[in-house]
Amino acid sequence: VNTPVRRWVGSADPSRRCGVCQHGAKGRRGLASQRVRMDTEGSGSSALEEVMETLRKNQDDAVAAMKEAQNLAALQELRVKYLGKKGSVTSVLKSIGKLPKADRPKLGGLVNQVKDEIQALFDKRKVEIEDEEIERMMVDEHFDVTLPGVGRKKGSVHPIRATIQKAVDCFVELGYELVDGPELSPEIETDYFCFEALNCPEDHPARDMQDTLYITDDQKYLLRSQTSAVQARYMKEFGPPFAIVCPGRVYRRDDIDATHSFQFHQIEIMALGKDLTLEHLRGTVIHFLKRMFGDEIKVRFRASFFPFTEPSMEVDVFFNEKWLEVLGCGMVDPFVIEKAGYDPEEWQGFAAGFGVERFSMVINEIRDIREFTNNNQEFLEQFNFHTLDGA
Repeated sequence: VNTPVRRWVGSADPSRRCGVCQHGAKGRRGLASQRVRMDTEGSGSSALEEVMETLRKNQDDAVAAMKEAQNLAALQELRVKYLGKKGSVTSVLKSIGKLPKADRPKLGGLVNQVKDEIQALFDKRKVEIEDEEIERMMVDEHFDVTLPGVGRKKGSVHPIRATIQKAVDCFVELGYELVDGPELSPEIETDYFCFEALNCPEDHPARDMQDTLYITDDQKYLLRSQTSAVQARYMKEFGPPFAIVCPGRVYRRDDIDATHSFQFHQIEIMALGKDLTLEHLRGTVIHFLKRMFGDEIKVRFRASFFPFTEPSMEVDVFFNEKWLEVLGCGMVDPFVIEKAGYDPEEWQGFAAGFGVERFSMVINEIRDIREFTNNNQEFLEQFNFHTLDGA
C-alpha cells in the first residue's frame, strides 16, 4: 500500500529541530521525490495490469472465434476485427502513451506477442478450412480425378473466307491491287457511286425499292447493292492505268431461301489501260476459273447486258455434268470512263464480278446458302479449311 507523502509544518519541521537548515531542506526534497515516484509507479503498474487484462481477453476471444469459424470469409473478418488497423488488439497500443516510460516496452512487447499468436492461429485455421472445403467438394461433387481432360476444339477457316482468299490470291498473283479498306470500299454507299457513276439513271430497275436497301428518305444513302461502287470510287481517286480486285459484303431486299439472302459477298475486278481488249478479258476469266475449279473445267461465254459494260457477257462452267452460271463480265462502258474524268478514246478496260457464296456452294456442293450463317459446327468442320494456304 502506497503511503501518502506527509509534509511537516511549523516547529514540528525536522530541519528546524535538528538545527541544520540546508541539510534538512535537501533531505525533505529527496524524501518527497522518492515517495511521489513510488506513488506514480504504483498507479502505472495498476494501469498496465488493466491494459494487459484487456489484451488477454481480446486474445481469448480471438482464439475462441477463430476455432469456430466455418469458412474463409468468416475467418478473414475475424482477422480484420482483431489484427486490422482498427482491430481491438492493435487498438491497445493507443493506451501506451498513458503509461509510464518504464511500462511502455512491456506493453509493446506483449501486444506483438499476442498478435503473433493470433496470426499463427489464423494461418493454421486457414489451412484447415481449405482442406475441409476440398474434402467437402470431393464428397459432394464426386469428382473423379482419373477422368481425361476436355480438349479445346481447333477452329477452321469459314468456307466463305476460304473462297474469298483463294480468288483474291489468284488476281494478286496477276498483278492486281487489293482494294477493301473503309475509305474506298464502304458498305454504306451513296446513290452516285452505286448507280449514277456506273451508268444507272434514276429510272433504272436497280434503283427499285424492292431491290435496294435505302437508309435515308431522300434515297441518297443506301447499303451498297454491288461492289462495282468500289471501282467508281477508285477511278475517281486514282488515274489509269490500274488493275484492282475488290471483295466485300453487299445487301439487297431478297427473301431468304435456299439460294437467296439479304446479304452476301461479291468480288469484282477492273483493269484500265490503253490497249486492253476483249481477248484480255477472256484470257483472265478462263485463267481464274481454272484456278477455282481445276484445269479441266469447260467454260462458255454468253452475250448479256449490264449498264456499266459494253459488250457484256455471262460466263458458265460445265461442272458436275451440267452448265452453271458463275459470273458476269464485259468491257467497261465508255460512259463510265468519261464519268470518272478520263477520255474513253484513250483508255479502255474490262470488269468482271461474281458472288462468293455461289462459287463456294458450287465448289463444295452446298445446297442451302443459309448454312453459311447458321453457325452449325458440324457443317463447318466437314470442310477442314484449317489454313488459308490450303483453302
